Amino acid sequence: MKLRLLLLPLIALLSSGAAHARELPKTILPSYEPWDAEVVSTFENLLIQDGGRVKPLYTFARFTLLQFSGKTTASFQTADGVDHKLHYSEWLLNVLFQGKVAKDLPVFVVDDSAAVVQIGVSPKKKRDRYSYNEIVTGRAKLAELSAQYAEKQRQYEQSEKDPQYELDRIEGMILTLGRNISSFEYLIGQFGFARKGDVLVNENILPEELKQLARNLNVVEMLDRMPEMTVEQLVQTIRQQPGASEDERMFSGALRLFFFHANSARGVNLFPPQDKDNEVWLSAGDVLLKGLESKEDRPWATEQLSDLQALVDARNESPEAFSRELASFAEKQHSISDPRGEGVYSDLEVQLYRGKYFSNSLLVFIVAFVVMAFSWLAPGSKVGKILIIAAAVLALVGLALNIYGITLRSIIRQRPPITNLYDTVLFITASAVFLGLFIELFTRIGIGTLVAIVSGVLGMFLSMKYEAKEATDTITQLVAVLDTNFWLATHVTIINIGYAAGLVAAIIGVLYLAIRFILTMFGKEAKDFYRVLTRMSYGVICFCLFFSLVGTVLGGIWANYSWGRFWGWDPKENGALMICLWTLVILHGRMAGWIREIGVHMNAIILAIITTFSWWGVNNLGVGLHSYGFTEGVWGALYSSWAILGIFMLMGVFLWFEERGKKAARKDSQKISKKAVA
Repeated sequence: MKLRLLLLPLIALLSSGAAHARELPKTILPSYEPWDAEVVSTFENLLIQDGGRVKPLYTFARFTLLQFSGKTTASFQTADGVDHKLHYSEWLLNVLFQGKVAKDLPVFVVDDSAAVVQIGVSPKKKRDRYSYNEIVTGRAKLAELSAQYAEKQRQYEQSEKDPQYELDRIEGMILTLGRNISSFEYLIGQFGFARKGDVLVNENILPEELKQLARNLNVVEMLDRMPEMTVEQLVQTIRQQPGASEDERMFSGALRLFFFHANSARGVNLFPPQDKDNEVWLSAGDVLLKGLESKEDRPWATEQLSDLQALVDARNESPEAFSRELASFAEKQHSISDPRGEGVYSDLEVQLYRGKYFSNSLLVFIVAFVVMAFSWLAPGSKVGKILIIAAAVLALVGLALNIYGITLRSIIRQRPPITNLYDTVLFITASAVFLGLFIELFTRIGIGTLVAIVSGVLGMFLSMKYEAKEATDTITQLVAVLDTNFWLATHVTIINIGYAAGLVAAIIGVLYLAIRFILTMFGKEAKDFYRVLTRMSYGVICFCLFFSLVGTVLGGIWANYSWGRFWGWDPKENGALMICLWTLVILHGRMAGWIREIGVHMNAIILAIITTFSWWGVNNLGVGLHSYGFTEGVWGALYSSWAILGIFMLMGVFLWFEERGKKAARKDSQKISKKAVA
């Protein structure tokens, strides 16, 4: 039986002597001393195992703050009126080593003040950020409501989304806030065992005598001197039998405090395992329990914990001492992890996020769009042509930034470019931009550049929106079915190129319908220009068919390899089939003369609807073997995008009737002319 099983009943036991949390006033930090740049650099390159992989603390800090705050900086003001903005690495340094400062930083975003009112906290603006000390006054109520709404959400999922169990907007906010506060408390409590009673997380659940004991107890020394005890003896000692002596009561209290620290120090796995064949890293809490469970592991456990103790003590001593101890801790950690082949590309990962290649790519595409828009003020002129070329060059720069970021992600994971939904956004955007620029290379009329720029803006914006909404590390461990580099490099890559082509055809269709609709309103025609756009769309649809068909066949081969059948009418398989069938419908309809220019472009928009459904929608159906990509809120986004595409479809319907009316008028005119001649 593992001693970890004692943690839950122990917390319940400690709660029996808890006092209510006292109300703390809202505060402004009296002063703030920034961290030394060298300390920040050393800290962010420390390694942690999180989400099934070893990564730099830089990445962990980034997505943790993004989860709490909805952004990757922590802003606050000091008493002297100076505004401060902390990078996520600096924020996490404060959380782990300056808990009192971290508790006053407003990082918990609440989108509606009604959520904090329900837990008894004074509201600020309608949407604002709160510090831990501002929320802690309603901590008990928050814990109660969070548990209630978590159970309601569980019932909602188990009942196949019965509406009676669905959380409303405010309930969802309270549940999210409760989880974020709980995660923050675990971060604050990581090194609590080494702080000797200073900044104890959830200290309100500790009786006063244990708080006093925490100020004097050296947990590492206690672990080193701990006698061998069975689980039953530990439980019996903690519970304090009636008539226990003073020494027995003291030892019981020390054990309770030991388990309190072990429970508080879970989640941040900084320690590579002692066993080289073991892939699971340990947190300080795990090390405490491991040392308690086994006398053989105790020397190793006390060594690891002593390193942390020295780090905390050095922080209290001087910035120079802390810098030396942190560098020593980092060197020791890497000396263990490097031979294991873990964290080898952590420097590249820091470079990936520090370089902001994807957000910079979006910025470049936006600038390119502005340049392109200015070219419309002088159509056909030398200046206009120069601006189009400049826009194309900028689009090429945006594409290069995107591809460089994708390449770094592939090297870090040692995988092909696509392993999850976030990757598909980056890859499909790059493919669509490349297609647009490739079209421009042969047409030289600016439409290909415009398609590339629009694809880049929409795709990179979606990637940033997705990352901010999910607020989790996007370099994830592969689900079992994807754990093969060969099929990731063939089926997944090829099918996503097909998706990109389908979306590019739709963008061309939208441009065609919008331009023709506007020109028609002004009584103008541009038949040659319309034909060029139609030829573009036709070629891209052929391209889409080829890659979608090949990708679907390769997917069937993979399914036969993985699941023992080529085709099983899985929703994802059906989505890929729908893309292939609809491209065939368009091409056959065009060849047979059933649809002409307007029909091709309207059907290209329908192709985009099918493509986005196959790309995002089927993952959210919750059925089939491809239901591993569920994303909250996708249906609302899909319905909105389809509604927008529907507006352009209505333009197409108007143009179709207008064209039929002109044809009918011409026929009537010809009949009248013939009668006149006769």
